[in-house]
Amino acid sequence: MLRIFIPLAFLAAAASSVSEPLPDAALRQAIENGLRPKIDVAGEPSTHWNVYERMRRYGVPTMTVAMIRHGTIAWSATYRSDGTVSMPATRERYQAASLSKGVAGSLAALLADKRQIDLDAPVDACLAPLQLPPGKQDEAHPVTLRNLLHHTAGATVNGFSGYPAGAPVPSPEQVVLGEPPANSPAVAIATTPGTAYAYSGGGYTVAQVALTHCTKKPFRDLMQAYVLGPAGMRDSSFAQPMPATIAHATGHLANGEAVRGGANTYPELAAAGLWTTASDLARWLIGVRDAYRGETSFLSKAAAEDMLSQGMNHYGLGVFVAGDGTARHFMHEGGNTGFKSKYVMYLDSGDGVVMLTDSDSGRWLNVEFTKAVADALGWDDFAPRIVTREPLDVATMEKRVGTYLIADEIGDGSRHVALGHDGSAWYLTMPDTGKTPLVPTGEHALVSPELGYEVTFDDSGGLIVGTLRATRL
Repeated sequence: MLRIFIPLAFLAAAASSVSEPLPDAALRQAIENGLRPKIDVAGEPSTHWNVYERMRRYGVPTMTVAMIRHGTIAWSATYRSDGTVSMPATRERYQAASLSKGVAGSLAALLADKRQIDLDAPVDACLAPLQLPPGKQDEAHPVTLRNLLHHTAGATVNGFSGYPAGAPVPSPEQVVLGEPPANSPAVAIATTPGTAYAYSGGGYTVAQVALTHCTKKPFRDLMQAYVLGPAGMRDSSFAQPMPATIAHATGHLANGEAVRGGANTYPELAAAGLWTTASDLARWLIGVRDAYRGETSFLSKAAAEDMLSQGMNHYGLGVFVAGDGTARHFMHEGGNTGFKSKYVMYLDSGDGVVMLTDSDSGRWLNVEFTKAVADALGWDDFAPRIVTREPLDVATMEKRVGTYLIADEIGDGSRHVALGHDGSAWYLTMPDTGKTPLVPTGEHALVSPELGYEVTFDDSGGLIVGTLRATRL
């Protein structure tokens, strides 16, 4: 094990050197010491943190990272909150959660390129004998593999919570139909296919069943034969649950408790079932980029172009695609119970980063680490947003101090939040992040630089945190 101690004084040097290519060691140290918030305040010094400092802030036990430079893995590391690091990263597997969607999308693009499936035909024939319940689909607007993978099929069920160790696990078909022992509702086609974007893990599970039925091969075997093996992802699998004999991380809830049995089981493989390492995901990202550029890869150039063609909301086949010219990149975030993940890959430069964490609070750490990479490599797309500090109407805001309830059954669940202050320092307290500083941006408005949440109020006195409304208790 390599133990590294990095002086925080390096920050100033790192910030001033981003205009020139940095040696790998200097780049790594700049990133490790350059974690950034989502928001900076105009006219005030920029904030930078050390990776271990932020792991302890959010209670993330481990984070594994792979840094990609010019189309190759420059370095990988597994960080621990005690201040130690393994380089290269350990081969311990993490749940990739929704990063699975892009890997599944590459499989679909590859099979379509080989004429084994038709992405644009009605999916019903591939689903048989399973039948989707009647919904908004019709002959003129069928459900297809493409609109399922683009999140434009009108499919419901945003995501899945998984099945705790020892609990009965449904088949993918039972998940789609909402039949016991599935713990999620049946997937329905709630809007006319092709007319609107609605993120749907349920739609990806429908696609999983269709790919399996159409090819007459188990999804796990398809992924191994066509993607994981050819892409060199030696430490990756869609095994659910992961065998105890294979080293894998234990997930943690936001309160620090370990997930019972180490991890939940996800039969929704295409949506959330990949176990992997940061280096393996980096190999897949590099392979997609190589194919897009017409170089040798597990994908053809045509398949990669299809995968990275934008549908609604900038979504391709399992990935978000953004930017133009040299700034064109693809990315995704993921969240299973106890695991949070993220990657970004630039197509022109071949620069990218993969981050996997073993905690529900890892999503905040992933954002800050991405901004450190962006700072070091000049990714303007991920620079912190700038706000201006404005005077606060303290007399009115004093009346709004208190505890509120967010009733969020779809996202992170119902939870209490509290607005308070110590003198002129205002803060928001949330279950997963604790006490978080706020900056006034108007008479009755604040923002959390760390989390990026805007905090405002509606006419009835309800607290608005980002897009969620909280009721005063």
